[in-house]
Amino acid sequence: MNATGLSKGRLSQLLDPSEPFGDVAARNLEERLHLEPGYFDAMNASTVEWAVKFDSLPPELKARWAQLVDMLSPGLADSPPPPPVRLP
Repeated sequence: MNATGLSKGRLSQLLDPSEPFGDVAARNLEERLHLEPGYFDAMNASTVEWAVKFDSLPPELKARWAQLVDMLSPGLADSPPPPPVRLP
């Protein structure tokens, strides 16, 4: 959130799938996050909704998803994979 320079409330507003944000907000956010121009143009409401739900997951579930993504596309993540998570 710090990288965006936005308040939590404003970021939540921008990620609300029922209220897509405009081109100016998209370009500003892309620039602040060092994303390629047009990055948000490829996102639709279901993508944003999924991202918001993912963000609310507990850290251990996020780590499991990160492991799955890394297994499916090695080298995709910029950061090292999280430590292994033991399944119950």
